[in-house]
Amino acid sequence: MTLGAPSAAVVSVGNELLFGETVDTNAAWLGRALSAFGIPVTRRFTVGDVAEEIEWAVRDATAVADLVLITGGLGPTPDDLTKSVVANTFGLDLIFDQEVFRALRSRYTERGLDDVPVSAYGQAEVPEGATTLENPEGTAPGILLRVPDAIVVLLPGVPRELQAIVEGALRPYLVSLQPGEGERIWHHVVHTTGIAESRLTLRIEERLAELDDGVRGRVGLAYLPDLHGVDLRFSAHGASQDEAMSHIMPCLEAIEDVVSPYRFEAASGDLAEAVCQALRERNLTIATAESCTGGLIAKRLTDTPGSSDVFIGGVVAYSNDVKVEHVGVLVSDIEYHGSVSEPVARQLAHGIARRFGADVGVGVTGVAGPGGGSEEKPIGTVWIATCVGGDVQAFAGRYSGDRAAVRARAGQAALAAVHRRLVDAGRGLNP
Repeated sequence: MTLGAPSAAVVSVGNELLFGETVDTNAAWLGRALSAFGIPVTRRFTVGDVAEEIEWAVRDATAVADLVLITGGLGPTPDDLTKSVVANTFGLDLIFDQEVFRALRSRYTERGLDDVPVSAYGQAEVPEGATTLENPEGTAPGILLRVPDAIVVLLPGVPRELQAIVEGALRPYLVSLQPGEGERIWHHVVHTTGIAESRLTLRIEERLAELDDGVRGRVGLAYLPDLHGVDLRFSAHGASQDEAMSHIMPCLEAIEDVVSPYRFEAASGDLAEAVCQALRERNLTIATAESCTGGLIAKRLTDTPGSSDVFIGGVVAYSNDVKVEHVGVLVSDIEYHGSVSEPVARQLAHGIARRFGADVGVGVTGVAGPGGGSEEKPIGTVWIATCVGGDVQAFAGRYSGDRAAVRARAGQAALAAVHRRLVDAGRGLNP
């Protein structure tokens, strides 16, 4: 192990990752999880199900990092090579572990099978000297192996299994690797939505440039944009989180007026969580009527634990008949203004709130593409309306990208509009 703060590398194994059939969400999740322990990921490798490529990546990873996490290739099929390749790389034999086999048998009998299929016996084999890590979500255990100059951890590729092992059996080992006093890097994330990265960056850098060099120089800042907004990740060294925050706080105070209109608080980083929390604090309920977003807003709200406290239900009002019959939109307004229009969006928001007995209603209608646009209403045009306590507000947005991007951005904008109205109402402003 190196002196000072440890570093990590992630090796992702799977042809599907290289072919673009699967997005490597595991590597991103591991980066965030390890960062919380003060262990930065300094290198990532992605290789296919080829023994030589896996061995090359593992050797390179152990040469540059103290902790190497390898994801994927632990299943029972012939192309699951990770375990045998890692054992061969370090000159180790695979040993049949009776305890792991008993756990496998228990798992399979719980599924109604009489015994472990012969094809799955290999999952009970582990490199000699390795420590197995319980997998409460699947059959393949994680494996921790101490090799010269590094710790190597093998994890299944199924996200829920990987996360359960990291947050469970692996956690004590990660705690033991945390850097000593003054060496750890602490992070503070500010979530924003509704402002372009270029504009946000320019305004923030202007504010931070006004700070003393000694203050600004202690703090790192990364801009992390995606379809939903821009996260600001502030980083500072410290023996404790409080010490690190004492360095970060002057930066936060300097940019307060810039981020305040766009900031939201959510442990998950999802605006839907912030909306649910704001509704819960005010004892309010919400319902949705969605056309172009196709239920995306309802899904995000119901993906949030505890959303049943605030979310009543929603309608995917895709056709005009559904808009009229189930939400109460006037046929005359659709015929005169078109289904993508302010009057229709307003009636969707007000109608769904009234029919479902909700305090807050959301209405969305637009042109997501790739077809259906016109000169008057080009692709990406979306009308969004919110009804809070019977008062309806509406606005039109023009969102870029393909169909999925337009829908994602429109859904985020609708949630942001609800959140802003609830927050402003809490401040005594006109919601």
